[in-house]
Amino acid sequence: MTALSPTLGINERVAALRADGMRIHHLGFGQSPFPAPPRLVEALRRHAAETAYLPVAGLGALREAVAEHQRRLTGHDPGAFDVLVGPGSKALLFAIQMAIPGDLLLPVPSWVSYAPQAALLGQTVVPVPTRLDGGDYRIDPDALGRTIHDARDAGRRPTKLLLNFPNNPAGLTIENDSLAALAAVCRTEGVALVSDEIYGRVAHAGPYRSAGPVWPEGAIVTTGLSKHLSLGGWRVGVALVPKARSGLFGALRHIASETWSCVAAPVQHAAVEAYRGHADVETHVADCTAIHAAVTGHLARGLERLGVDCPAPRGGFYAWPDFTRALGERFDDSDALAAALFDEVRVAALPGRSFGEAERRLTLRLAACDYDGAAALERYRGLERGGRAAPALGAELAPGIDAALDAFARFIGP
Repeated sequence: MTALSPTLGINERVAALRADGMRIHHLGFGQSPFPAPPRLVEALRRHAAETAYLPVAGLGALREAVAEHQRRLTGHDPGAFDVLVGPGSKALLFAIQMAIPGDLLLPVPSWVSYAPQAALLGQTVVPVPTRLDGGDYRIDPDALGRTIHDARDAGRRPTKLLLNFPNNPAGLTIENDSLAALAAVCRTEGVALVSDEIYGRVAHAGPYRSAGPVWPEGAIVTTGLSKHLSLGGWRVGVALVPKARSGLFGALRHIASETWSCVAAPVQHAAVEAYRGHADVETHVADCTAIHAAVTGHLARGLERLGVDCPAPRGGFYAWPDFTRALGERFDDSDALAAALFDEVRVAALPGRSFGEAERRLTLRLAACDYDGAAALERYRGLERGGRAAPALGAELAPGIDAALDAFARFIGP
């Protein structure tokens, strides 16, 4: 296994080609484009001289701020879990998979790195069927139970279910009653529930949904700053580990101590301010989320007008179109579709196969992030003050997405 993660690989390829002067519509990499809130930049500047190693589990003030932040958002009891700070939630998810031996129950489609992480650990992925309809990412609890039993009958040892909602790649979410039903199956079957909530604060409507309060004794929650605050390069992730899962937090601290040691001290000190609920930071999150909703909605509606089936995104900044109806006679698999799209009209996208989808399904994961976030934020705030609402402003806020839709139109043809 020597290839880069598909998302990082396509981003590096596009960056190199753009440096050579090639114009590309980059829908392959999900990096939120907005500037960091000034309060956080100033906090990082203030703490730039912090050079000491911090505790493996993380700076005490940051861990406390994270716990209080989750209480405000979800009502989760801060006394029910321990907080571990890591260099992005990706590393934390790998550590969690390592700390819970056994095979991984993974819904299809799912983010590109979950399955390769399991493979690196010598674990087997057990696919869990889903339905993408009505704006929801649906996993039938009975189907989950059957999947667990069938896997055990086949000699597998499924020990953990990994959920992500709002979902990457589909941009859809899981309702609270469904979360409770899935948690009940996991509880009955002795399976850990790992809930990747990195897009939780980029839900386009409604509250942050979390598996933590649904099953406080058993749900392990990961999140971070990369998506709702556009701080991917800061590499700050957090894991909320139930105290009732005896020994797990200690195992994770051990893994952290032998791998990343601690997250950079200046970044941890600055991150405290991201979790304290400051009004300016919370307004920033709300404004950026409204723009994400407008832009991804514009992309999905534009594809539908071209005859492409595309669920309306409900969170994050992704669309998950299925080109079977529009292009099923031209292509046999999603890899060929993605390659032709790039070669013919310079649209960079990831094939559905990278997310576990059947190769012959003509799905693509499109990231609606290729625009000037600072300009969009300034424009949005001016329009809001002028009384114009965000949902109809996708083209105005992100003209690059409109240009990508024009490229799709040429590619699909009349």
